[in-house]
Amino acid sequence: MRFATITLPLAAPGIVAGAVLAFAKAMGEFGATITFVSNIPGETQTLPSAIYSLIQTPGAEAGVLRLVVISVIVSVTAVLASEWLSQAAARRTAGR
Repeated sequence: MRFATITLPLAAPGIVAGAVLAFAKAMGEFGATITFVSNIPGETQTLPSAIYSLIQTPGAEAGVLRLVVISVIVSVTAVLASEWLSQAAARRTAGR
């Protein structure tokens, strides 16, 4: 209850700013990838460009959903691993 009424409203501006910055960075990387590396399937295609290509294909919604789910799973796993490693390092340095 406290989280929803106190912590979340206090953190909301930072969460929104982080989401906007992450979106802008992702769009910048996507534009650079499409412009300079192109989008050759199986050779230079990245996950965002694969999603973009599938969105342009009629009836490929299942493929888009599959790639988005994979992307979210990889992202969440990376964040959890980062947190775990950070906590392990903090415990290791606190014991010295």
